[in-house]
Amino acid sequence: MLSASALAKSDQTAAVDETWSLLLHVWQGQPQIQHPQFLLSADHFSAAAEQAKTVALFRQDPYRAFCRFPARLTYLAAQQQLTLPADRWSHCPELQKFLDHVPFSTLELVYASEVLSSASSMLGHIFIKASGQNQRGVEVAHSLAYFTEITTLNPVRLLIESTVTGMPGFFSVRPFQKDLRQYRDVEQRNLWQFQLTASAERRQLLQLHIWELHQIDLTYYFQSFNCATLTLEMLALLAPDLLQQRGNIVSPADVVKAVSQQHLVQSTLIEPAQPWLFYAMADSMPAAVVQQLDQVTSKADLTAAHFALQHPLAGPYTDIRLQRLVAQQQLSVDEARQIRQALPVFAAPQLDLSRYKHPALTPQDSAIALSWQQDEAGNQLLFDWLPAGHWLSGDNRQYLAESELLIGHTRLALAPDRMTLRLQELALYSVRALTPDSQAFPVWSGELYLGYRPVYQPEPGRSSRGEIAAAGGKSYRLHPDVIGYGLAGAGVSSSWRHSQAFLYAKTGLLFELAADSKLQLQYMRHSGQERGASAYQQFEATLSWFGQQDQAVHWQWSRVIGQTRADNQLTLRFVQFY
Repeated sequence: MLSASALAKSDQTAAVDETWSLLLHVWQGQPQIQHPQFLLSADHFSAAAEQAKTVALFRQDPYRAFCRFPARLTYLAAQQQLTLPADRWSHCPELQKFLDHVPFSTLELVYASEVLSSASSMLGHIFIKASGQNQRGVEVAHSLAYFTEITTLNPVRLLIESTVTGMPGFFSVRPFQKDLRQYRDVEQRNLWQFQLTASAERRQLLQLHIWELHQIDLTYYFQSFNCATLTLEMLALLAPDLLQQRGNIVSPADVVKAVSQQHLVQSTLIEPAQPWLFYAMADSMPAAVVQQLDQVTSKADLTAAHFALQHPLAGPYTDIRLQRLVAQQQLSVDEARQIRQALPVFAAPQLDLSRYKHPALTPQDSAIALSWQQDEAGNQLLFDWLPAGHWLSGDNRQYLAESELLIGHTRLALAPDRMTLRLQELALYSVRALTPDSQAFPVWSGELYLGYRPVYQPEPGRSSRGEIAAAGGKSYRLHPDVIGYGLAGAGVSSSWRHSQAFLYAKTGLLFELAADSKLQLQYMRHSGQERGASAYQQFEATLSWFGQQDQAVHWQWSRVIGQTRADNQLTLRFVQFY
């Protein structure tokens, strides 16, 4: 078991109160867990008061105190020379059962890729995996995860609950195989597993601390105490320097970046979802080879695809495609088996996925931007703040698809000539996913917007309105570096005076260009958000350059043609992600 001297030695480079604050999950002087079963000084909290009450509880009843707070007392024993009872484990049968069944011989950080259809996983999900031999000598692995459950489809209520009032949080300890099947096979999300470097003493301190956590009620806040926040703070028990990456908002990708920057990753294992593996193989083969393989639906087609089948990835790529054709009832099981039997046999291919769509290579999930804009009404400066998310015009090369996610995006407009400052946009929640459709993996594209943003007016001027809108459609990969899409939707805009329903349709092209740049072209027809002659067409072109991972420059031209007038708009924007 954990020795006091070993733990004390491991803390020589860290302040005593740093680990204590981590055990209490204190951030900026305030506890993030308020449950009275977790905080003895909940009424008048301070780290010092909590320490004094913990020691007092131990003096009063050593066994009950240790069974309740094994990590705290193990740490305090190393710092204050407390003598823990030698037979303490026998007095804590539930704790001993946990230690026997959930070994911590190996620790891994697990990242489940983003899924925009889930409000709690829009930025991905992060948790810890603990592995080893249990008390019977059997190799087992468990997921140690913090999450919440979405119980409402009302976006306004969800926003308030997840950011202001909080939602019920759950800390689960369950077999890792259940999560593997759920994320990879059911939700079609990739699982990145990063094996971590940690001493045996530190691993056991974390193990004891997790026992303290999974017995209490927690409150989940999207922006301040989510799965990434708690996971980063738990991992900081292994390496306190990880807290250097702790900001006001922590995303799952931030945790991956933190362990990578602190050189805690020993090795990386990827459990790819079938669609992601299929597209990764397609990206690794010449377009002509992929095109020939996509035509194979019978044994007769194999002759025409003879050249393509010589590629080392042709076999596994074709196998996945045949599975999908059987699932879609376009091929029978017997037909697919006959084609597989006729495929050339090669050694198992080695496909390096370690740097493909890597979460640590994405830009940061928060951003500020400064823009200069010129239109018919004059010049203005725009100030943007994006607490969490990313733009469609941004660098999405490390995401699974071209997408946009805006949570709490705020834009202020300053007119220098009149020195007026106004709120131009407040996107409470906006999501757009342009995942390319394919025969093997058919998928819909779509978008949803909830917020307050500019609208076109028949008369010159600038105005914004509240809006909720949604659209659906399809996206197609026209070339390895070109995606075309089409969406049609409807919505409602509202001001203090009236509301207006509307329809719209848009189509566009996304080009991945050389020199870390990207071009987006879009055409939209809109019935208008104003009463009367407010229908319009819009042409828009955006050229983006990603000079560094966390910086971007955008040039945008837009032309709006209404029934009474036409407007041109030019925008130059600099974005800094943080």
